[in-house]
Amino acid sequence: MRYIPNKYLLALTFLLILNWAYSQSYSEILQYSLTEVDGSARTVGVGGSLGALGADFGAITQNPAGLGRYRRSEFNITIGLDKTQTDATYGTNTLGTAKSYMQLPNLGMVITSRPKNIRWKTMNFAIGYNRQISYNRNFTFEGDGQGSLIQKFVADANGYQADELDPYGAGLAASVSAIYDDNNDLNYESDFNGVLDTFYHRQEVSNKGNMGELTVALAGNYEEKLSVGLAVGVALVDFQKEKSYYEEDKKESILYFDKLRYDESVSTSGTGFNLKLGLIYKVNQTVRAGLAVHSPTWISLSDSYTNTMFYQYTDGNGTSSAEDTPEDGLFDYKVKTPWRAVGSLGAIVGRKGFVNAEVEMVDYSVGTFNLTSDLKTEETRLLEKQLNQSIAKEFQQTVNFRVGGEYAYNNLRFRAGLGMYGSPIAGENSFKKVYSTGIGFREDGFFVDLAYRLSQGEEGYSPFEGDYLKPNGAVLDTRKSTLSLTLGVKF
Repeated sequence: MRYIPNKYLLALTFLLILNWAYSQSYSEILQYSLTEVDGSARTVGVGGSLGALGADFGAITQNPAGLGRYRRSEFNITIGLDKTQTDATYGTNTLGTAKSYMQLPNLGMVITSRPKNIRWKTMNFAIGYNRQISYNRNFTFEGDGQGSLIQKFVADANGYQADELDPYGAGLAASVSAIYDDNNDLNYESDFNGVLDTFYHRQEVSNKGNMGELTVALAGNYEEKLSVGLAVGVALVDFQKEKSYYEEDKKESILYFDKLRYDESVSTSGTGFNLKLGLIYKVNQTVRAGLAVHSPTWISLSDSYTNTMFYQYTDGNGTSSAEDTPEDGLFDYKVKTPWRAVGSLGAIVGRKGFVNAEVEMVDYSVGTFNLTSDLKTEETRLLEKQLNQSIAKEFQQTVNFRVGGEYAYNNLRFRAGLGMYGSPIAGENSFKKVYSTGIGFREDGFFVDLAYRLSQGEEGYSPFEGDYLKPNGAVLDTRKSTLSLTLGVKF
């Protein structure tokens, strides 16, 4: 008969904390490597394609040589409204979740100067902030399926004593009697042994936060032919994830199990830095060519996390339940994102506007975790090696394309752009498409820009690792729209 083992003290060893933090997924490196070309409404309106033309604060983070094209000093601020709609399909059941967020995608100042050296026409300085990516998204999936999270915890626990179990996973399951070792042979049992029936599954996920970059840049314009720029970027990371996973035997087809809830909460903060070098060459009065190289971003991160599990079952003694939350965990680590190279070609069409196209190369397989900078043990070295080998195997080099243009009519500016972003997943040849449009008004001392951007993509999602569920996870179809308004003054 099923019984409740006595509670025991959970061993919060450093190695177990590491295993909780990183057995989740090596793919977390993509949170800091996948970025959007964001910032000012003008940059958004032309699809982020300004690399060969510049003279916009949002473009400085792509090619800092664009700063050298400024003729007057400037202050600008951008307010954004993001709306994210995610439809999650599990089996034949689809649930839609939408949420809107106010943002501050851009804030910047440019100071122009004319050096005494007549060959250098301008020497300009800029400081400000551009958002790189928003993490804001909520989704929920539910439906009937086979398999249980508890089966994963049984597999994780087998071969270990109770005080050796991960306190945030299998150890937590043991503390609420979701898994147990009746025979004291280190082979754990659960209420799902031999269960093939389908039953109710549900998960609610809430992501908040963003990654932005504080940029300090310097650029000059040499004889109206060559612009050279250097930027130092300080990455700012703020990310929170809340997940609540449920299972319930609504049809009462499982002998003991009634229901469970497993909550996971992670808050991540960090700072990092990178360098960007850019060039813009004026081929003739019409054509401009740009090239920029972005160093990796080296980021120091800190995770604060906690998990809670509730479990209820019914046996011959009636209904019993338990809930437990281990002590909050803290973990510090570092990541390094890939290099980037961006080539641009632009054309100025008289006084009527411009078009610009660019190609960006990124190799996501070279991103890395660093777990050993503070604690050099054999365990951390092994875990770091496993993570980085998985990144090298599962991700690939991609090519991103952006094209955009602007048409001028008196003081009005009409804009449109398209971005195509390759999949970082090895073996996938798909592209995510991002559409944008915008309008602006220019006067002698000020400007106003408005832009709209739409992106849509599909991805698979599994609530936990391992092939325990059927269906194994949900399909997420996410539609994200952004409305940006930039106000600026020139002086």
